[in-house]
Amino acid sequence: MKQIYRNTNRFIWFLLLLLIALAVYLQYMVYQSTDKLKTEEIFKTEIYAHHIAEWIKKKTHGEIEKSLSLDPVLREQFNEMLEIFLIPKYQYIFLLKKDKKDHYRFLLDGSGDEKEEYQTIFFPQSKVFDEVYRDHKVEIVKQKDEVKGVWLSLLYPIVLEGKTEALLVLDLSKWYGEYIENFNSPLNSVIRLMQIFLIVSFLVLLFISYRYYHLRKKVLYDPLTTAQTKLAMEEFFNRNRVDQYHAMLIDIDEFKEINRLYGYEKGDMVLKEFVMTLRSLLPKDASIIRIGGAEFFVYFGKNENLKEIAEKVFEKAREKKYHVDGEKVRLTFSISAMEIPDDTVEIQHVLHMLDEALLKIKSRGKNRLSILDVSTSKEIRHRNMDYIKEALEEERLVCYYQPVVNTRTSEIQKFEALVRLIDKDDPEILISPARFIDIIKGTSQYIKMSKLVLKKVFDMLETHKDIEFSVNLDLNDLYNNDMMQMITHYLEEHKEVAYRLTFEIIEENEIEDYDKVNEIFNVLRQYGSKIAIDDFGSGYSNYNYLIHLDIDILKLDGRLIQGLITQKERAREVILSIKRLADTLGYEVVAEYVSSEEVYQEVKALGITYMQGYYLGKPQKIEAYIH
Repeated sequence: MKQIYRNTNRFIWFLLLLLIALAVYLQYMVYQSTDKLKTEEIFKTEIYAHHIAEWIKKKTHGEIEKSLSLDPVLREQFNEMLEIFLIPKYQYIFLLKKDKKDHYRFLLDGSGDEKEEYQTIFFPQSKVFDEVYRDHKVEIVKQKDEVKGVWLSLLYPIVLEGKTEALLVLDLSKWYGEYIENFNSPLNSVIRLMQIFLIVSFLVLLFISYRYYHLRKKVLYDPLTTAQTKLAMEEFFNRNRVDQYHAMLIDIDEFKEINRLYGYEKGDMVLKEFVMTLRSLLPKDASIIRIGGAEFFVYFGKNENLKEIAEKVFEKAREKKYHVDGEKVRLTFSISAMEIPDDTVEIQHVLHMLDEALLKIKSRGKNRLSILDVSTSKEIRHRNMDYIKEALEEERLVCYYQPVVNTRTSEIQKFEALVRLIDKDDPEILISPARFIDIIKGTSQYIKMSKLVLKKVFDMLETHKDIEFSVNLDLNDLYNNDMMQMITHYLEEHKEVAYRLTFEIIEENEIEDYDKVNEIFNVLRQYGSKIAIDDFGSGYSNYNYLIHLDIDILKLDGRLIQGLITQKERAREVILSIKRLADTLGYEVVAEYVSSEEVYQEVKALGITYMQGYYLGKPQKIEAYIH
């Protein structure tokens, strides 16, 4: 949309300048037309003068002065004839002759009234008269205002035997000159109006552009910190490749406390000073974008070392002391950074990924720097909500199955359904939920994904009559009425297979109402389905669950199992304590992340019967395990 606006603005300017050029051209053509008309009239006058001169020479047999001086009757006839030649466009026609004293004297005068007497002295106002007399060339004299009624005079020398015998003068009348000047006046008026309109339009557009420039400056630059805005960032990456830059997202931890303790005015001063500090720590080509509040996005060229700059900013910015109301205040920062992979197109995808990493930092206590290891543009795209939404709408989703093995019999006890999204461009690429699950959790897309997975699992239960399956559900899914209705609908329709289904419950928030949770569990268990607590021993999953919840299976958190390698004795004691409690309460225990023979033997030695992990089987299509 912004590109369309810019192109439209350029087109308007181009069109306006084109119209101005057209108006100037038309004006020039009008002037040319008027000049051409004048030239044509002068040429006609010269022809006219030539015919009169030839007539005079013929009638006087080449002896103009002698004939006119000796014969007053002839002279009168000539004057009358010149008067006939005096058509409306001519003000005067007369014939002059230089005397021995170089004074011009009238020989003939064709004026209708008040003719000049023969041999009356004539005082020309221009030296051109002498030039024409001397050089025998026709010339035009533009008369001054003092020559009444005359626009210009044509001086035509009558030459006999290389000598100017007389000077024929034709004065074109002033009204005729005005007529020629005004011949194109209607067009001239239109052109002038057009020019006025265009000049006014140009000035208005110039004013609008000036206002727009200042408005854009306000929109593109944060008035408080002088950092750029998100709009400036978007415009920049509309013109430049995203993958030519490094990116950082910086958030000042608990900045609200600064505002609360010292007031917003002091807080604003701190923000301004922080941006100045940030500029001093970043490369010269770096751009700082204020995302909002105390969060800033930074990008700079890939010729710089991302790790060095990110660490420098993180350390130096924390060392900086801000003087607020006589106190020295230090800030802490949560920063996520990444080298933008080649072929990345959307800066919003990068920003979203950095924001997600920032949320993880804040959930772990803030005041940390995280440099993301993202090697391909596909990884960024796979974490984009729009991309995931499209995949779910198109049902580009597949379930892989990982076996849970009974180590006593060495047989597969059940399969856990693990969701994968299928890449849009390459169906061979499967997208792990680790990339997208946090993005869609808590949204309608998560519910949609859960529904698709459940449908596939129930299809598996119907297809494979003797196999048990488990499926992961967030406890929030079960709080959702729509989701719960869908689950109970499936269970009702598939009563005969429901007993072979285990719901593995993932809980990322502390349970506040155990009674409500037990009610939900009882609804599921009345169809014969089992309830497992996934990742027991991590997060909010703790011993309270064993006291308050009616469940069937505990799946030990993978980090506890991996602890059998790194901190063997302590991990053994913790796992044994959980095992003893589970046995007492009648729960099955499943060890996850069994990744090697060593881990397998350690877990088996602890008496845990059910195991799951890459050592026993990777997530694959069900056909890889069932022949």
